[in-house]
Amino acid sequence: MSEQIHLKSGWRLVAPGLALAITLAGCATRSSPSTAPTIPVDPADFETQLTEYVQVQEALAADDFAAARTELEEFARVTDAATQALALVALEAGDIVAMRADFKPLSESLVSQELPQGFARAYCPMYDNGSSWIQRDGPVRNPYYGAAMLTCGVVDAAAGAHMDHGPQHGGTVFMAPDSFHHIEGTYPEAGVFRLYATDNYREPVDVSGWTGRAVTQEDYDADTDEFIEVAAFDLIPSPDGAYLEALIPDGAIPAEVAAKVFFEPNFPAERFDFIFAELTAELAADAAPTSGAVTLDAPETIPLSQRILPDIPEQAGEIAAEIATRDQQIQDMIGRGAFTEIFIPALQAKELALALQRNEQPLADTDRDQVRIAVRHLVRAAYLLDWYGDLGNKNDVDSAYSVFGDAVGTISQVYGLPGGP
Repeated sequence: MSEQIHLKSGWRLVAPGLALAITLAGCATRSSPSTAPTIPVDPADFETQLTEYVQVQEALAADDFAAARTELEEFARVTDAATQALALVALEAGDIVAMRADFKPLSESLVSQELPQGFARAYCPMYDNGSSWIQRDGPVRNPYYGAAMLTCGVVDAAAGAHMDHGPQHGGTVFMAPDSFHHIEGTYPEAGVFRLYATDNYREPVDVSGWTGRAVTQEDYDADTDEFIEVAAFDLIPSPDGAYLEALIPDGAIPAEVAAKVFFEPNFPAERFDFIFAELTAELAADAAPTSGAVTLDAPETIPLSQRILPDIPEQAGEIAAEIATRDQQIQDMIGRGAFTEIFIPALQAKELALALQRNEQPLADTDRDQVRIAVRHLVRAAYLLDWYGDLGNKNDVDSAYSVFGDAVGTISQVYGLPGGP
């Protein structure tokens, strides 16, 4: 897992749910060009320019049009003439929707340059067919959507970030959807659940301002398609802000805890599902660092994406059997809460499924069409299992596995394997 963020896909995508529909209310409006200020150019050094630019980005992410306009005027004073021209266009915007549209070309004029320490490139794949910006190296703060989808995007983190995903307290570590925080859940004694947070360099984060609940029982409401909390206990910050803790009456082992955590006020809770088969124990001070539970035999000099490639059998039926084996491995991992380990069998199954589709052994037309459709669904679901496994949201993992499992069932049926539908 130490390489998982960068070696599997290079960028880290963050977005909730299996599908996401976006409706932008209202239309962009632009004020008269005569309202745009005339601002003298007095270029500062690039780091100073970026500092002012980020003030604009953060104001847009906070849905504060007035502040964004004020900061944009200041940025226009300290940048070069060519960039100022783009800033002046954005200053003509009559509302925040129009300003965000004009913020895109301004941002893209800057992202290709070498960034000083403390700044990071970010990318939203959903806004206007993909849009970039620069922000402080930290949680995703999307200036194009603001509160509607604040953490939708990816961050090209600074060197040295995301190199360690191992537990520091003997628990289970997940990556938060903001691509910055690492969340570790522990169960040090029966009835005591603790949640620690670190940043993208694995330095401790003070959680004094965080709130949340430890949910131990939920019921599904089919009418609303939502889970209703039946048993939930407040997560309370420790006096030093080192962790959140919930006391769970009659807590026992094994234990299943869904931590619903509010990183910031007025934003939805992030969910992390933990399954504890036994009590967790603090790591010894001299224990060797670990980067996750998954170990591979291939040399670490080989990229992870290459090290996990499976051997592809020649016979189509044997390929299908290998896919079914990965399916069983994924089911086992989901059952014991080893979500961060799912990516290996999921991505191996994806490679096997693509090889099965390329296999030239004859099939009846109906069977061939079924396999083609199943492979398409399996490939997409494998990527989602990889993604959701890192985030530790069991509901999302279960949803992705439902698609994956159905696809494997279809393939098993076509090739006469046990477990087909």
